[in-house]
Amino acid sequence: MVGVEVDESAAASASPTAIPLDDGGFAEFVLAGTPVSGDFRCADCGYGAVVHRALPQCPMCGGTVWESLEPLASRFVD
Repeated sequence: MVGVEVDESAAASASPTAIPLDDGGFAEFVLAGTPVSGDFRCADCGYGAVVHRALPQCPMCGGTVWESLEPLASRFVD
């Protein structure tokens, strides 16, 4: 058996605080077939590619998910 002790006085005095999150450190992923322009890395094997059309399937491992190396908003093309 495992016993757990809870200090209820500490939990009762803590109030939730809103903390703004910076999502600048998160990677943006794109699926193969998406029309883009820029530098990308395969999410599975790390193969790098510069693409100015629809993202292909990774030629090294066959992966279909790519990581954008720059902000994605400016990477989509029509």
